[in-house]
Amino acid sequence: MRFFNKKHKKVPNGKYRIIKIGKDALYEFLRESMIDNQEIFFDISDNADIVTCFDIDWNKGEFICIARNQYEENEKLQFEFDTEKLISSLNNTTNSLYTDNRYIELTEEEIDKICK
Repeated sequence: MRFFNKKHKKVPNGKYRIIKIGKDALYEFLRESMIDNQEIFFDISDNADIVTCFDIDWNKGEFICIARNQYEENEKLQFEFDTEKLISSLNNTTNSLYTDNRYIELTEEEIDKICK
């Protein structure tokens, strides 16, 4: 649930508003930002048909987001990939989420091969 306090629309003169967050909130922010911007990041026109999976490696400072169309007949809705192995095996797909060619496309078989 998203809750925003709408009390003050401006920062008062002479005041500073500070947000400090920990790992859980940072992960939540990354995850929610990816969901909110799926159309941009994954070059899709309707994110209603997309399901996503996320993971983060705090030691390496790496984040992974996997998106796919919702399951079709004879498919499982759940992701059964080892996201930890994907993070450790894949090179970064982009240096910026705001450039072209920021993602790669792999088949389920290709992902399974990487995870083994």
